[in-house]
Amino acid sequence: MSSNFFAQQDLARRNTRVLVVLFSLAVLMLLLLTNIVALVSLGFIDPGFFSAPRNWQSLPWHLVAWVSLVVLAAVGIAVLIKWQQLKAGGKVVAESLGGVRLSPDSKEPLQRRLLNVVEEMALAANTPVPAVYLLPERGINAFAAGYSPADAVIGVTQGCLEQLNRDELQGVVAHEFSHILNGDMRMNIRLIAILNGILFLGHIGYYMLRAGSRGSAIRAGTSRNNKQNASGLLFLALGLVVIGYMGSFFGNLIKAAVSRQREFLADASAVQFTRNPRGIAGALKAIGSHSSSSQIRSQNADENSHLFFGEAISRWAAIFATHPPLATRIKRLEPHWNGKFPTPRGAQTAAEATTDSEAAPAKPTNAERLQQALPLLLLHSSRQTEPATALVCCLLLQQDDGIRRQQLHLIKEMGSATLLQQVDQLCDAVAMLNEVQQVQLLQRLVPALKSLTEARFVQFEQLLQALLQAIPDAGLTPWLVSQFVEHSVAVQYDQTQIVRKTSAKPLAQLQPQVLPLLALISSVAGNEAQQQQAWQAALAQLALAADTAKPATDLAALSRHLPLLLAASPLVKQQLWQAIEACVRADQLIVQQEKALLLALALLLEIPYQAEADN
Repeated sequence: MSSNFFAQQDLARRNTRVLVVLFSLAVLMLLLLTNIVALVSLGFIDPGFFSAPRNWQSLPWHLVAWVSLVVLAAVGIAVLIKWQQLKAGGKVVAESLGGVRLSPDSKEPLQRRLLNVVEEMALAANTPVPAVYLLPERGINAFAAGYSPADAVIGVTQGCLEQLNRDELQGVVAHEFSHILNGDMRMNIRLIAILNGILFLGHIGYYMLRAGSRGSAIRAGTSRNNKQNASGLLFLALGLVVIGYMGSFFGNLIKAAVSRQREFLADASAVQFTRNPRGIAGALKAIGSHSSSSQIRSQNADENSHLFFGEAISRWAAIFATHPPLATRIKRLEPHWNGKFPTPRGAQTAAEATTDSEAAPAKPTNAERLQQALPLLLLHSSRQTEPATALVCCLLLQQDDGIRRQQLHLIKEMGSATLLQQVDQLCDAVAMLNEVQQVQLLQRLVPALKSLTEARFVQFEQLLQALLQAIPDAGLTPWLVSQFVEHSVAVQYDQTQIVRKTSAKPLAQLQPQVLPLLALISSVAGNEAQQQQAWQAALAQLALAADTAKPATDLAALSRHLPLLLAASPLVKQQLWQAIEACVRADQLIVQQEKALLLALALLLEIPYQAEADN
């Protein structure tokens, strides 16, 4: 399945280029229309000017140049402003739609069921557990937003919680995780910024029209020339409003062009995660029978309509729909569906939601991994802010008594006595987990760690670095733990940590960053001969010479290299992942430790990967 997601991420990347081309064409069209409206309204030409081809030679080209410059500047500024607003990632989108972030340890039954399902799907997709936002909307809908899995959020409407059963809710959430893995989120956020530029001219015209109507009484007694000027400005404002509607026309066409096929793909991927087509099909049927359908009432729903699970805005023409028709989507999932929507159901009660067990198993592709439920002590602790920091410390504690004493001293001095007490209470339970369960635990900690204040997180970062440095010749596992927290949690506080675009560099240019990582991975293969075997397997996969020197392990340098690897294009990441797998699988025997290693590496590098279940 991983190669499929690599291909779909690359397709989403290419769709972004198509989006830029369509945007450029739309801007050129709007530029032409704005020039015509401006020249006519300001009296430089009359409407019949364009009837004779020779008249084009006498156009006031200097004015055309100025109008074009102003229009391009206005569109560019509008795009940049929206881009700046969206820099903080998915949480900005969720908040703009009225979303309220749910506490990771919420006890409200409907919310708890949603949070459980999101955790399960994150484990199935091998991504950090995202923050969850609840939208106060009656319609049945949901969305995923962000630039990458590290800053992704899931938004779900109140109607979704109340109207869907657990299987249906799981299907909807799996659909949104498919958008995360398919690389659609980054494209969708860019679409928001780009379309804001197209619509900006219409906004200018609207405000000019309002200003003109307010000043009409003042101009009633002015001179004829002033009245003519005012009429010209009102005509210009009206023309810009019309152009704005045309911009909306182009914008909706662009959204429809780039999003509809991605919805079919996300539906199919959701079935791969849940292995239950009835879940997502049932959710679509519920939308078809619900009085509010999937409608979103927020004033920002239109610009974000392409993000949602269902059609968020009513469209007067099917060509503008951002989603395929409900019946078509259901038929693809259930070919024998009779075409009838079920009887509308009432809102679920809290009592019905509590029938969902605390660790209810999902039906993921890798069922084995999700069936390994964590002890309730660790499960509850992972959802609370301060205990979550203690659990990260536990994952870094070493078995050597001398190193462990030093690390515990650092926890007390750089953290607190309370933190040390929590570590002492939890460390035995963490030590009893197998390697795969420890990776699962790390994934679950992200929402609680993102609830830390910025000052507290900075203090926690310093403690993690000190714990890592206390380990002589620290190997791959401690580095993976610390770097995962650094990357996946730091994006909450530092926007520069968010990977917003991919690099065009081929793998050959990334060898100075790739080879040290492969050398570190090969160092955990076993004895010296096995390490060399793993190194040679990685080189062969990359088609490099067998005598390529193995670089020394430098964790600080690897940490500096990580942003370049995270920004690699999907196809380059696929090549990198094939080399990593060759390195780990060199002995042709995948044990529990190696499964966990692959999961943790994919998690850190934001590479779509799901471990194969044992037969």
